Amino acid sequence: MNNKLFLMALSVVFCISCKQTNVNIDAFNQVIEVSTLDSIYSDEEDELGVITDIGIYDGILITKHMHDEYNFSLIDLASGKLLQRWGRKGNGPDEYLDFGSNFVIQDSLLIFSERMKKKIHYVSIPNVLKNSDSVDVAQAFYPYTVDFRPTRFCFLDTYKLAVGSFKEGRFGVLDSNDSIMDFASSYPFGYEEIEGIYRGNVFQSDIKSNNRQRKFVISTFASDIFEIYQLSDNCVHRTFVSPYANIPQIKQKGGRFTVDYDKSIAGLMKMAVSDDLICFTYSSLSYTEAAAMDMASREILCFNWKGEKVKKYILPFPISNLSIDEHYIYVVRYQNDRTIVYRFSL
Repeated sequence: MNNKLFLMALSVVFCISCKQTNVNIDAFNQVIEVSTLDSIYSDEEDELGVITDIGIYDGILITKHMHDEYNFSLIDLASGKLLQRWGRKGNGPDEYLDFGSNFVIQDSLLIFSERMKKKIHYVSIPNVLKNSDSVDVAQAFYPYTVDFRPTRFCFLDTYKLAVGSFKEGRFGVLDSNDSIMDFASSYPFGYEEIEGIYRGNVFQSDIKSNNRQRKFVISTFASDIFEIYQLSDNCVHRTFVSPYANIPQIKQKGGRFTVDYDKSIAGLMKMAVSDDLICFTYSSLSYTEAAAMDMASREILCFNWKGEKVKKYILPFPISNLSIDEHYIYVVRYQNDRTIVYRFSL
């Protein structure tokens, strides 16, 4: 299809049936108190850095770290053994200046962005398992302009979707040629005081996709807001906005707007998705109070891809990260200077 015609056809259709209610986002009919979790890994012998993100691939847990010699660890779920570590930070051969804000597992690829070089890297997970250092990595540059500043990516069909800072729109889309696609979209709450590119700097977000349903979800940090979008033909439809009660509160600091973390809730924190579910760790504390507890929470809220509430899990201890597959939820706990990964059945 002609690219110009495609751009003209692409639009965001807002779901007019999404009405705000006063029901709290953490009020669920089905609440499960989890008492038994299986411990599948502890770094007592490996001393891994802080885990910032986790994902599942073919019986392997992949963890992303900060302040560590390697950025990624691959752990066998069956045995609990550390199989491989990969991804050195640096500017030499087989090194990277940074590893972006998140990573994505798609098919057999581990995908991450190198923001300082404006590149997306595609790494074969089977090759990493064979050799941790010399791994062939495919890469592609992505556009980064004064009006288009992506920070977190996900992938849907041949499109790259991103949250970040954009002069126009709630999020950014790149086509199969990595060209910026132009269409209208907006935040689900008012932001009259903040204009253009600065909106994304203030209202930061996370994004994840569901290729089976051709949908993606965006959550807004320091709030109880998430949105579900459907990709169909030449349109992006916003099909759901969570009935929210807590938008990010803002203040001026040094002549610029920023989130007032004392007055904003931590809200929806870490997000994980499967083909059927969207799950969040959640805290009703202020963002400042939650940050003092390392953004850990005992509550996991699960929704389906229509935005309907499914289950709320209450854990016996606070967790800092999570991932999900069709059978289990995987969670990360820090205890006595140890990192422990557990799982429990859905």
